[in-house]
Amino acid sequence: MNAKLNRKIGIVGDALAPHFNEAYANQMYLLSQELKVPVLTCNNLGFLPLKKMGQYLIINTRFLRAEKPNPFLRLVNGAFFYPFVKLFERRFDIIYLSASINSGFLPLLDLRKCIPIINVLPFSFDDDIVKTFTSKFAPKLPAIIAQSRRIKEQLTVMGVESRKIFLIYPWVDSSRFKYSEPPDIKEFRILFASAPNMESESEAPFIEKGLDLLLESFAEFSQHHKASLYLLWRGKYNQTLHRKIKELDLENRVEVINRVADTPSLYAQTHITVTPFLTLRDSPEIPLSAVESLVCGRPVVTTDVPEIAEIVRKYQCGCMAKPVKEDFLSALIECKRNYPVYQGNCHRVANELFNGNDIPWRREGQLPLGNIHGK
Repeated sequence: MNAKLNRKIGIVGDALAPHFNEAYANQMYLLSQELKVPVLTCNNLGFLPLKKMGQYLIINTRFLRAEKPNPFLRLVNGAFFYPFVKLFERRFDIIYLSASINSGFLPLLDLRKCIPIINVLPFSFDDDIVKTFTSKFAPKLPAIIAQSRRIKEQLTVMGVESRKIFLIYPWVDSSRFKYSEPPDIKEFRILFASAPNMESESEAPFIEKGLDLLLESFAEFSQHHKASLYLLWRGKYNQTLHRKIKELDLENRVEVINRVADTPSLYAQTHITVTPFLTLRDSPEIPLSAVESLVCGRPVVTTDVPEIAEIVRKYQCGCMAKPVKEDFLSALIECKRNYPVYQGNCHRVANELFNGNDIPWRREGQLPLGNIHGK
């Protein structure tokens, strides 16, 4: 980092603890390691009030995160959490904030110090959310990092000054996620690593993540091709998932990995990664699991819903489909049929888009505060 800037930097965000092995948390961990800066984050720690992990301070927000929060406990939890945020903020000149435009952190922090890193926008947000962000928050922010072209365009349409928005694609830890040759086996192995991270009374999040679409397409695919499906799971909708697997008679062809797993080894053991999204509710335009997959040399089969589909189409590093069974099944078949072509193109897209060269603090030793050129 440029010594002349001499700025003290911190990172703030929800659920960033690296031991949970979430892709976005891994990205923030890499940033904290590269800049050698502390991180303040929060999660459900059970009965522990807080936890220190190296340069991470994790505050228990168990009652703030509850799906059906108790108003009193929520208020007490918030009163406990707030001082930690303000004390952390005072120590730094710049805070990288992993957040969307409706983040609960925005009203708490000195916005003049904050640079949000946005990889997802609310699926449906009313005019009040947009108005609050564009009139109250955005004018005070020194910069915003958008992790997809669509997000940058949407922010601009909302009325955010384009000069403040910097397009920086997601980055991954090259020491962990490395290119490898695909497994030399007859069985075609498919990985899904975008499971729901919240559960509600409705099954909508399960469906919108594309689980029905994926399982039904795979059921037919595996009747004609020796194949296995690996689902990296987050412990939500367990009953719904296993009911669907049993209904389709897939018990012997689907493995549910419902634990913290070594994701690089999963990519190494599989042939492709799938992102079968029906909507972008709680899903990013460019899923980090897809980025990690491409960096590891594994093609991506995706619906045309997220922006990653445009990259897959442009670089021919996988297949895209409409979010319907017939089309998604055809994409799986096509990716297997011409696998060497799609697999061979992964290296190019990884080098051009996801190698980290576009990260300002890596390329120029500067921070995106208006003194670098936006893309």
